Amino acid sequence: MKRIGLIGVGRMGRVLAGKLAGHVDLKLYDREDNQLQTVAAELGVAVADSLEELAGLGIVILAVPDREVISLIKDFNQLHQPMIIINVATNVAQHVLEAAAGKQVSCIGAKFVAQAKEMALGAEPVIIVNERPAELVPLVQEIFSPVGKIIIGNADIVTYINTQAAEKALTAAVLIEETLRCQPYANADVIKSAIRQVAAGIMKAYADDDLGPFAREIVRAIRAKLRM
Repeated sequence: MKRIGLIGVGRMGRVLAGKLAGHVDLKLYDREDNQLQTVAAELGVAVADSLEELAGLGIVILAVPDREVISLIKDFNQLHQPMIIINVATNVAQHVLEAAAGKQVSCIGAKFVAQAKEMALGAEPVIIVNERPAELVPLVQEIFSPVGKIIIGNADIVTYINTQAAEKALTAAVLIEETLRCQPYANADVIKSAIRQVAAGIMKAYADDDLGPFAREIVRAIRAKLRM
């Protein structure tokens, strides 16, 4: 069983730790000690006391906000410990990781076309593992195989994919809100239910090719308008 450190127990880190626990010998680390201890206790996994301890494991996953990734890589550089860092932060490009890493630190991206809350509910994510460094790809595949479906390629494309999906979904949510706001009986609860249950439910059904006849007619009408 591989010994792996994971830094960050926020939304994504917490879910990822839950998916990996039992498949790897996992140690968690986070500056928010209360949250760290809570997650570790829930999952029955160990806590690392320092970055030095994590570096000694040889493999560390960074599940932290974009702005913290480079800072952590630089901290690991100072330890002069041969190690592999796997970054899951969407908006940190592979070339940025490579530029920040010292001689003894190898970095690779493994980015999720996913949403942490949906993963927590059991949705299987797609994970794009960066195609370079090629020698690290099999290792990352093995580590993340219990987590989701893996594709090898340019992991940086996930920034575009997730941004487009988020922008289009939020545009739809705002339009629903603005359209319904002036309608009779469309109070805050009705609008929230229309977005959360009707809209989100239909989008999931569309993704799963499970739309009913009424919704399929709407899809045909939308596609006809887009072709005009």
